[in-house]
Amino acid sequence: MPKDGWSKVNFDGASAGNPDQSGIGCILRDSNALCIKEISKKIGVATNNEAEFRAALRGLQLGKELGVQRIRLEGELLNVINAIHCNSIPTWRLNQWLQPILARLATFDEFWVSHIYREANGEADRLSKLAIAVDDPT
Repeated sequence: MPKDGWSKVNFDGASAGNPDQSGIGCILRDSNALCIKEISKKIGVATNNEAEFRAALRGLQLGKELGVQRIRLEGELLNVINAIHCNSIPTWRLNQWLQPILARLATFDEFWVSHIYREANGEADRLSKLAIAVDDPT
């Protein structure tokens, strides 16, 4: 649960193959752990890593859209978390998603980025997989 005055985004990306049809899931919660908004969105063909980066970015965008100033970002893929902490350098393809994540983080008054185990990220995981399963009417 985030501290008072903070919000938390849990994010996850899923791919039916690698690459294949993919989806993202994000949940924004307030400091009482109440869900403010959740997103489940199909993103087309992507790798699982790309879907994770895109889910992180969308979660941060959601926080900004809803006026959040202090945000905690939690995801289960260490590749993404390490890249955000500048502990690793992603491929050029993934870097196109990392740079906007870093830029978006800089717009918050305060932020915290951390790894979370898959077992504790079940809702974001469910939303990312739901996005793949749902037929797109367009």
